[in-house]
Amino acid sequence: MLAGVSMPGKEFDEYELPRLPDEPEGWRELQKKARNAQSLKELDAILAEMNRLLAECEKKAAAAEAPPASTQPGEENEKRTTGEK
Repeated sequence: MLAGVSMPGKEFDEYELPRLPDEPEGWRELQKKARNAQSLKELDAILAEMNRLLAECEKKAAAAEAPPASTQPGEENEKRTTGEK
């Protein structure tokens, strides 16, 4: 743990938090490493990796929510006027 930094109450390892449905692989290990970081440089590197994993998850989630890009611009209008499906 970083010198001079303490968390009130229970230690993190005393209980297990529920796993999130889309939790990135390796997330829990990074959390544990961050809690046990011995220097600000080490913590900074861990946080950078955590941010990278979160950005990757956000991209995947956005791609899953985006409508499929199966039509070209104007193609949908052409289908409506010709009756194509």
